[in-house]
Amino acid sequence: MVLFAQRSQVRSVARWRGYPAAMSQLPAANRMQSGGSSSPEANGAFVGPVILTALTAWRARMGLLTAAVLVLALANAPTQLAQWDASQRMEQATARAAARGDQAPDPEEAVRELSAIGPACCNLCGATLLGFFLVLPLTAGATVLGARAVRGNARFADMTCGFRRYVPTLGAALVTLLIGGGAAMAVGLINSMALIGSASRAISGIVTPGVLLVIGALIMSITLWLTARLWFAIVRVADPERPRIGGMASVTLSWQWTDGTVQMGMVGVVLVAMAVAIAALLPGWLAWSTATSGMGSAKSYGIAMAVVLMSIGGWFAGTFALALFGAAYERVARLREPIAPPVHDSITQHSGGMDA
Repeated sequence: MVLFAQRSQVRSVARWRGYPAAMSQLPAANRMQSGGSSSPEANGAFVGPVILTALTAWRARMGLLTAAVLVLALANAPTQLAQWDASQRMEQATARAAARGDQAPDPEEAVRELSAIGPACCNLCGATLLGFFLVLPLTAGATVLGARAVRGNARFADMTCGFRRYVPTLGAALVTLLIGGGAAMAVGLINSMALIGSASRAISGIVTPGVLLVIGALIMSITLWLTARLWFAIVRVADPERPRIGGMASVTLSWQWTDGTVQMGMVGVVLVAMAVAIAALLPGWLAWSTATSGMGSAKSYGIAMAVVLMSIGGWFAGTFALALFGAAYERVARLREPIAPPVHDSITQHSGGMDA
């Protein structure tokens, strides 16, 4: 009987893998129902089990997660350097403008200002495009690696999953950025109008610092909520073990998967990731602030220590975030779109997260 049951399970998995195209043609709602009617939080809490699963996967796949974070850091370096260069040039131009006061710059000085700022802006635009076409697919691959680390079958080649489904991955990233960025931009526009209005005596009594604080909190809340609702899109569209779907379909699927009480669980997961990142990077930030105020060899030593602390903090925050979001994705996706059992069951059996 046991042998018969095992053969039946193998045949059912084989049948499921035999027609992924048919699955991809089903409406999103039907695909969700195919995983079962129970919700991921039906048998327990969401955030706690996800953290336990993430810690277990983090310990078991620390090497692969470290390699993924290192690749992302190297790929994102040109964008960060371009942003830093543009910021430095803008600060220098602002300082020179403040030194001139109300006096207008002469034509030669204006040309020098443009020649200093223009290349920096071009470099920043190029680095931004590089980030979109290179870093975003790598990020999708890293999220798949985090999810498969939870399943127990992660490998470094998972970093290329975003390039294997390149166009849908870019589509999902673009839609996600437009939705999230558009909402934040709309609230930011309201904030800018409030700042302009606060300069007027007639409105300054209404637009108080408390009002600006509320607007800023609203921006953060919207960004946090949209991140929680749309995070699954980029990992689902690049997931090689599930049927292929388009970029917009993955965004819709992520929105449906995080409906109901799951969205509050995902908000909690995002908050945990933010808290871990702040706690991990805070020692480095404090050491940097202290070191920059020093002089001589003490300043050089302090800066070196700050860089080391920030590197360690960034490593821990990045690797744990990949495992954390991978655990959250697997906890939801295993019920919505179940696949074959993981290769290493110890990750899911001993953490309490995946079996809850």
